Amino acid sequence: MEARSFTIPSCSLLAFALTVLLLISNIIPTLAGTSTTAKSNSLKIYKNFIKTSCNSTLYPALCYKYLSSYASSIKTDSVKLCNTALTVNLKTANKTSALVTSMAKKGGLRPAEKAVIEDCNEEIDDCVDELRKASNVLDNLRDALNKEDQMADIKTWVSAAMTDEDTCMDEFEENNVRESVKNKIKKSIVDLRKITSNSLALINRLSN
Repeated sequence: MEARSFTIPSCSLLAFALTVLLLISNIIPTLAGTSTTAKSNSLKIYKNFIKTSCNSTLYPALCYKYLSSYASSIKTDSVKLCNTALTVNLKTANKTSALVTSMAKKGGLRPAEKAVIEDCNEEIDDCVDELRKASNVLDNLRDALNKEDQMADIKTWVSAAMTDEDTCMDEFEENNVRESVKNKIKKSIVDLRKITSNSLALINRLSN
C-alpha cells in the first residue's frame, strides 16, 4: 500500500507566517514599552533620592540643579552622591580660579585691587587643592580600613575650602576695591561658596 503524501496549501503557510509576524510585532513594542517604563520609574526613584538628600543642605534647589543630571549614575548610593557633589564642586572651583587668574592679569587695576585679587587667587588655589584631596579620599572610602578617620579628613578639607572662599570674599569687602572689579568675581565666589556648603552638608549626612 502506497503512503500518501500530505501537502499544506501554500495559502495556509502564508497565513500562518503572517499570523506569527503579527504576534511578534505586537509583543516587541510591549516589551520595549515595559523596559522604558521600568527605566522611567527607576530614574524617578533616583531623582527623588537626590532631592531628599539635597533637602539636608542650605541650598537644596542649587544642590538638585547640579546633581539631578547625574541621577542614573548616582542611583541611591550616598557615597556616589557625595563623590559627584565634590566632582561638581571641584569643577566650579577650577572655573573660579581661572576667572580670578584672568582678572589679576587685566590692565587698569589699582595696586590695592591687584593685591587683593592676587591674595584671593592664592586662597582659591588652596581651595582647589583641598577639594581635590577630599575627592581622592572619598574615591577610596569603600576600601578604607579606617573609615571614620578618612571621613574626618574629608570634612576637614572641605571645611578648609569654605574658609578659603570666605577669606577671599572678606578681602574684597574689607579693602578699597571698585564695585565694577568686585562684582565680576563676587558672583563666582558666592556660587562656589554655596556649592561647597552643600558638599559639606551631604558629607555630614553620609557620616551620620
